[in-house]
Amino acid sequence: MGTVMDKKDGRTYWNARARTFPRYEEGDQTYEAGMLRRARDHGVVFADKDVLDVGAGSGMYTLRLAQEAAQVTAVDISDEMLRLLQEDAAAHGLANIRTVRSDWENFTPDRRYEVVFASMTPALDSEAGKEKLLACAAGWVVYMGFLDRMASDLMQGLYAHYGITPRVFNNAQIMEQWLTTRGIRCTALPVKGQWTVSRNREDTLDVCVTTLQHYGVDPDRNCIAAHMAAFRDASGAYVERTDYTIEMLLWQNS
Repeated sequence: MGTVMDKKDGRTYWNARARTFPRYEEGDQTYEAGMLRRARDHGVVFADKDVLDVGAGSGMYTLRLAQEAAQVTAVDISDEMLRLLQEDAAAHGLANIRTVRSDWENFTPDRRYEVVFASMTPALDSEAGKEKLLACAAGWVVYMGFLDRMASDLMQGLYAHYGITPRVFNNAQIMEQWLTTRGIRCTALPVKGQWTVSRNREDTLDVCVTTLQHYGVDPDRNCIAAHMAAFRDASGAYVERTDYTIEMLLWQNS
């Protein structure tokens, strides 16, 4: 997101994704709960801390962090994502979350944070973005990024139909290499698995169209609807399965 147009496109894209984006789920057996347990098991303390959540999105992690932390500052480029976050925070009686609608480049921190948390956000892909991450951290940094292409069974056929080569996401590897050049030692925790998401027809169509448009394609909705039929289960829901490889990086900044 290096130009003004790129930033506008990014905001538009994530506002569109907010229509169907996963939201906070209660319970100790969710994916997000498991990832935070990994961080705690390796020494990260969220309890009573001042936390910065970079690229907070709809708040799937933010709300969990706020249940432990003294305060969470949630930064995201998308006002629609933050609206979802605020709705869910209010529904769960969480009043210790401050939301900031900003891209990372223009976010101006007023202090350093005891914990900086960043999960799957492209905001840190640039050199300046990484430098700002370090500048904001007065203690633990919890970073999660992809190690490879995400393989969605729903999207694979559509990518082939429209001649799209899906992007390879290796920001975790790039971040780890960057930390090494800075002489910063981190703990790397690879995680492989599969996300399974069930949606109704309208939301599934929305996800497919929005994703293809992000690649510069003007998709045919009738073609997509026909493709989707193979993913309809007995209940009438449309099920997408996405294989992922993620790495959590943990380090302490001073």
